[in-house]
Amino acid sequence: MPKPRGRVAIALASAALIALGSAVVSTPSAGADTVDSPLPSEFSDMGAAPAGANDWSCVPSEAHPRPVVLVHGTGADMATTWTTMAPALAEQGYCVYALDYGAVRTLLDPNKVIWGLGDIPVSATRLATFVDVVLAQTGASKVDIVGHSQGGTVARQYLKFNGGVNDADPSASKVENLVTLGGTNHGTNFGGIQQMYLVLAAAGLDQTIISELLFGLTGLGTAGRQQLIGSPTLQRLNAGGEVEPGVRYTVVGTKFDKVVTPPERTFLDGTGSAEVRNMWVQDGCESNTVPHQGLTFDDRVTYIVQTALDPSYADTHTAPCN
Repeated sequence: MPKPRGRVAIALASAALIALGSAVVSTPSAGADTVDSPLPSEFSDMGAAPAGANDWSCVPSEAHPRPVVLVHGTGADMATTWTTMAPALAEQGYCVYALDYGAVRTLLDPNKVIWGLGDIPVSATRLATFVDVVLAQTGASKVDIVGHSQGGTVARQYLKFNGGVNDADPSASKVENLVTLGGTNHGTNFGGIQQMYLVLAAAGLDQTIISELLFGLTGLGTAGRQQLIGSPTLQRLNAGGEVEPGVRYTVVGTKFDKVVTPPERTFLDGTGSAEVRNMWVQDGCESNTVPHQGLTFDDRVTYIVQTALDPSYADTHTAPCN
């Protein structure tokens, strides 16, 4: 009869192989057409942009002077995440931009990548470069950012550690609004994966091996480990205040979130000199059952984003309840 540690290792290896199969199925984006793009060469690995995004000839209007930068989540990409929101914002006259970040190559085919799995601080550095290019190309002084899931955490990392905010002069910061949709702002147990991590560690398995199996082969990657409740990455991010001066935060959660668990961990502490609005999608529309993965496709969420970026939008548009 195998020893307990052996049984745990066998079970974990089996689960990892199953997860690996699902990870390989994930279809990576094709190489981006970078003709006329002002982005540096390290962005040539990006996939195709969603409709309405990355028109580098776009000139911000007086009504919408700030470009909008869209940041996808873990294991996702810009093309599939923003198929609804990017064109909706572009139709309202915004200059819309999106990026892919956090590439990790699949084990069975090194020519394929899955996005949003890499180190969060590295991803924030990539976002910082992207924002600087958007500002330089459009001539705008600030951007607004919309981040889904990990995208909200990457955006906050950028604000705090990568130059998004000017603490000495908040008016000179590069970001006006940050909207997070199911952001992993206080971490998540990913529906129980954190508990499995702790059990395996208590059983004596090497923590590096556990991390590789649970997060490298399950499609959550390094970024998954960094989004666990109490991770060092989140501790540093939230230390000394969760919001940055001069930024307006709209933090959107759904009561039906099964990825950020429990769902209220998405909300930010507004203590400080920032304006923070925490809200459920279900506020005023209890019949809405949108899950975590559907936040970027939901009409009501799109309306919430539009009113967060431009409060006057609510004067002429009624919030849908679907």
